[in-house]
Amino acid sequence: MRYFLIAGVLGFSFWVLSEAFEIYAGGHTDVVYYLTSLYHVLAGFGLWGLHKTQTRSSANALSCLSAAIVFISYLGLAYFPIQIMNSGLRVPDFLNVNPIYKALGVFWFSGMIMFGVSILKTNYFPAWTGIFVILGSIVFTATPILNWPGTLANITNIILSITIIYMCIISYRVFNSSTS
Repeated sequence: MRYFLIAGVLGFSFWVLSEAFEIYAGGHTDVVYYLTSLYHVLAGFGLWGLHKTQTRSSANALSCLSAAIVFISYLGLAYFPIQIMNSGLRVPDFLNVNPIYKALGVFWFSGMIMFGVSILKTNYFPAWTGIFVILGSIVFTATPILNWPGTLANITNIILSITIIYMCIISYRVFNSSTS
């Protein structure tokens, strides 16, 4: 489990870097796409580690289901940024040509909302972390749909990532202290 939590810290750190670089560069660049791809590869493992941490004392079907959904969607999205970069299309245009990624996006969104609810339900992490996961997922998903400025999604994603990194670090410390 320790390695899952490390993967979560690394994955969500790549997302922070990706979002910060996107703000700095004023849009998507090759660096942004590669960092986002690395994030997708590692982040699902981190959420699986968080699920295992918050359910160590009792089973939580919602946490398990949400972690599995998010994990599968991240794996499905791992090559997504590279495909966009190589296509030369903007994200909305690419999604219109490849609607499977819309389905993976809906899958990710539903999994993240369920994960936020499971955080609130277990009371293992502070309540604000579950609220941030839910609100961050909603704002990230709503931004392109409602045509909000992309910087709003960037900042929201940074806050969401830092929240999950915080949970991974807490979990790692608890795991290390209980195994010592």
